[in-house]
Amino acid sequence: MKKWFFSLILIAVMFFSTSLVSNAQGPWAVSAHGGYSWMTGVVGADIQFSYFEISGGWMPTSMPMSGEKINNVSFAVTANTLQPGDNGYGFYLTLASASDGYRYEDSWGSAETYSMTILGGGMRYNNGPLWLKGGGGYGWCDQGKAWTWEVTLGLMLFKNL
Repeated sequence: MKKWFFSLILIAVMFFSTSLVSNAQGPWAVSAHGGYSWMTGVVGADIQFSYFEISGGWMPTSMPMSGEKINNVSFAVTANTLQPGDNGYGFYLTLASASDGYRYEDSWGSAETYSMTILGGGMRYNNGPLWLKGGGGYGWCDQGKAWTWEVTLGLMLFKNL
């Protein structure tokens, strides 16, 4: 049930963001990205308005002991020091939510996944339509805590600079 909820939120945010893009006056960009990130997924998309970005993505993973496959859906809001179209190095700070960010499994056959909130940050490099992010973060929920890292490569698909 929570995966459907996360999916609906992601679709609603992307729809809302797309309507904002059509009315935006400042620089904006829509990108597709791939890499390794619990904050924005292995595969995903983002919309950046000036210094702020809304991202979503999907990360397939497995349970630690049984290897059962699960699908994590992530949603993130990011503040950047670079705008779309700016070339060079910058920094970012991200607040994210991962639908199955915390996985628990024991030897008696009990297995559960929980939503996790993640706060992360790192460096971003823009070079024309390509961008690269690398950083780390810390996630928490009532059931546990975890450190994470990310390396993501993105490509601007649409932009208004």
